[in-house]
Amino acid sequence: MRVAVVGAGFSGLMFAMALARADANVDLYEEHERVGFPEHCTGLVSLATVRLIGRPAERSRLAAYEGFIISGPRHAVRLRTSEPVIKLDRVRLEQEMLDEAVREGVRYRPGAKVRVTPEGTVLPEGREYDLVVLAEGYTGRLRRSLGIGYTAQPLYGVNAEVEGSSQGDFVALFDNSTSRGLFSWYVPMGSTSLVGTASSEPRLLQPLLREAMKRFGLEGARVSRFYGGPVITGPPAERLRLGKLIAVGDAAGMNKPLTGGGLYPSAKAAVLALSMISDGVDLLSSAERALLAVSRELRRSYHVSKLLHARPDIVDMLAEAAEASGLARAVSGRVDYDVHYTLFTASIRSLRAPLGAAMLTLRSLEGAAKLLGALIRDAMA
Repeated sequence: MRVAVVGAGFSGLMFAMALARADANVDLYEEHERVGFPEHCTGLVSLATVRLIGRPAERSRLAAYEGFIISGPRHAVRLRTSEPVIKLDRVRLEQEMLDEAVREGVRYRPGAKVRVTPEGTVLPEGREYDLVVLAEGYTGRLRRSLGIGYTAQPLYGVNAEVEGSSQGDFVALFDNSTSRGLFSWYVPMGSTSLVGTASSEPRLLQPLLREAMKRFGLEGARVSRFYGGPVITGPPAERLRLGKLIAVGDAAGMNKPLTGGGLYPSAKAAVLALSMISDGVDLLSSAERALLAVSRELRRSYHVSKLLHARPDIVDMLAEAAEASGLARAVSGRVDYDVHYTLFTASIRSLRAPLGAAMLTLRSLEGAAKLLGALIRDAMA
């Protein structure tokens, strides 16, 4: 079996490692000379995702968190996770993954800008492959010319690394004053911390980031560096395959709708494809079925995620309801950071529990109706 992987970002490296372990002969094409650059991802994943990635992730750990805080403009709730959430060094992670892939027998071809055909030919060399994995990221040109993969508009995100000691949980703040279309975040990392935000309008990033730093108590703090890039919140592409070509990762919109994180979906899809190949399923079918399975999972939280991004007041409602109903305590220690639809399904229970008079407002009832509708649409996805 001959496989070409185009793009040596996280998803390309993950599939290259998995397919090499399935005894495929893998060529990994990357147009740049280095992997891991430009850095744009915050790099938070569950411990379960660390296990899916393997040794490269273990070597790239920077910090661990027992829980996280979800906050609206006025109310917040802390949720303890079933396993620690891990902050990864994203640059080191991809460098470690490349080293691992090469040890697995992957042939790395840096500085290679290629074209592909649906029949599995990589040009200009003219090499023919049984499978071509397009892992060229959101900005890639190949899938667009072929009419597959993700074509919607992303958000734009920015991280500011702030100097000074920090500790505690990381925070996701849903508030239109600090983010537009997503949320802002605070990630303590010991000697430094990250503050970030996202917006559908790049021109708003600077004022939104200033406000986020103010809200997190870091106004005027020294920033050592900035980095960022596109943030994809789905839904996954409808068309992932053309002939022997399959789009993965950002190129396929395979990202968690709530956070835009792409490490868990790509890691799960690659490991699932390897498992299917080991069970005797052919190469193309294994990759396609694995991606479709993960795509279905991501769609189960798409509508609720979009609702929360657009309506921070509903995040307030959920946070207050979760505390008043006891749901926050009931799910404490049982939340999976990377599988969001289970959290959303549980959240509806808080709306059925006895609530204080403060929750019985017209706005809360409207929010509850919208949340229920979004949950139903996700359940039917």
